[in-house]
Amino acid sequence: MGVRYPSVATNVALNVLPATNAETIICTTPPLTIPLDFAQIIIFWFAQITTGTSTTSLQMRVRRGATLAGAIIGTGWTLTIGAALNALPNGCYIDTPGAVAGQQYTLTCSQQGVTVAGTLIDQCLIAFAL
Repeated sequence: MGVRYPSVATNVALNVLPATNAETIICTTPPLTIPLDFAQIIIFWFAQITTGTSTTSLQMRVRRGATLAGAIIGTGWTLTIGAALNALPNGCYIDTPGAVAGQQYTLTCSQQGVTVAGTLIDQCLIAFAL
């Protein structure tokens, strides 16, 4: 007998990175059907970004939901990096969203100190229930 863990994933970029430090949505998962109320969700994410001029760091966040208003999962992650460099931020975290249907997750990025937009080269976000 096998076990199937419900999962959703995306590698579709939804926005380009701006020439400001504004938090920007990179990608959002399709709705996840959670098999049990209060099941744990494991989230993995990755981005490949060429930083913009004057960039000092990248702040990555995973949010519950499909907007910037969603709750931040974890505390966010900051990668100190210089300008015009190739960055490969990635991470994983767990979430227990409760008794919800169609849970989505969003990966965001904020470039600190930027004066010229960075370039989003690749990205992925996956969430699966245990």
